[in-house]
Amino acid sequence: MMKNNMLGGSGVTEKKDGYTAGPFTVDEIGFIQIADTKVLAAVARGEIDLNRIAREELANRGLGLHGEWVGFQKARQIHGIN
Repeated sequence: MMKNNMLGGSGVTEKKDGYTAGPFTVDEIGFIQIADTKVLAAVARGEIDLNRIAREELANRGLGLHGEWVGFQKARQIHGIN
């Protein structure tokens, strides 16, 4: 049974509904459920780098590694986006 609907936390990860999500709630990672099967399969095969996509999106939002505002130019530097 999960406490507070959290998946993991305090360095411990637990599984619920097939996910291991660390300190994130089911609602916070729920976006993965609506991803196209073709995309999920490509990610699982290593053909799509979700870490790179996340870094690009953070840079596009002007955010640093912890989601803090750093400005667009600095964010591109932090994430290695040219």
